[in-house]
Amino acid sequence: MSYKYNVNKIHSNLQTQFSEVGIVEKASIDLGPYVELSIIKEDKEVKMIITKKDLEKYNFNWCYSENPMLESAYMIPRISNMDNIASDILDIFENNRFSEDYIQNKQ
Repeated sequence: MSYKYNVNKIHSNLQTQFSEVGIVEKASIDLGPYVELSIIKEDKEVKMIITKKDLEKYNFNWCYSENPMLESAYMIPRISNMDNIASDILDIFENNRFSEDYIQNKQ
């Protein structure tokens, strides 16, 4: 599967489930090229990262910030596929899978 096709498929799948989805291509020394997605539901945000290498596969590793308000927050690893990524992110929102600080700040 191609990188660009998969990025577009993930973005499209997320937009069907969530009204606010942002996507930015970035690169770092540690990760190499990657995509950062920001998904907002109500007043909470899931900020996730998927490396270009992982985006070339149907099943892929990704991670999200336990507190998207802090750049230095711990990144929680997950595994999804092209078809279930939206439901995995919905699970994060519905079950408040964030740090206590972030949840308290949003109440």
